[in-house]
Amino acid sequence: MKTLLIDGDMLVHRSTVAVEKDTRFLDRYHILFSDAESAWNVLMETLGELQAAADTSEVLVTFSDPEVNFRKVLAGGDYKSHRAGSRKPLAYWETRKRVEESFPSLTLPELEADDTMGIMMTRHPGDYILWSLDKDLKQIPGLHLVDDEVIKRPLSECDHFFYVQALAGDVTDGYSGCPGVGMTGAERILRAGVKPVAYQHELKSGKRKGEVEIRWDEVPADNQWDTVLSHYLKAGLAEEDALLNARMARILRDEDYVNGSIILWTPRS
Repeated sequence: MKTLLIDGDMLVHRSTVAVEKDTRFLDRYHILFSDAESAWNVLMETLGELQAAADTSEVLVTFSDPEVNFRKVLAGGDYKSHRAGSRKPLAYWETRKRVEESFPSLTLPELEADDTMGIMMTRHPGDYILWSLDKDLKQIPGLHLVDDEVIKRPLSECDHFFYVQALAGDVTDGYSGCPGVGMTGAERILRAGVKPVAYQHELKSGKRKGEVEIRWDEVPADNQWDTVLSHYLKAGLAEEDALLNARMARILRDEDYVNGSIILWTPRS
């Protein structure tokens, strides 16, 4: 029987948000309160529905390290910095602890739940069915539970999505990608399989006759990273900028986590 691999951060957050209530009195005051038992009941109902959709009773719940996040270190603290002032739902930590005491769970040092799921999915291919609502997990090959249906994401599709994110960035998570290129543009660029190459063009007429300006032509790219890098260079950025964005975007796989150490993504020659 396959094991349902669950994004515990998301499951607990959704369950605890669902039971928060805001009560107003004296037309001036608001009290926000929550019932941890109600949150647990919501969580168990959701978990049961997910298990039924995946046709399995086995689960492994993953959580993010609450103390250290390697992407914040990598980005100098900018990663998800817009969330710094936000709070967890009132019953979040109590519910998370109860999940960890009640079900098999896994938290790896310095990693987010996404990374732990990516590592487990690729370390034990075929053993897990992954559930998360985070689009980043489209990078991870294998079986996914999507809209109550188990689908299989092939490696080529997952690699492609990684390069799209490396080019487009994710401003909500604090890495901006290549200026002027969003998800739609990145998808179109990578599907085309070409890259921009600069050349010098001498103007033949007009007031600027004889001047030389830089223009761009499109030529076939050697690979998807070649395409990504070329657009960063065209935008006036350096290879280091492209590499940082790719490393921020990368959801870790088994090859990126060896003996408890994070191996930052590097393009293959």
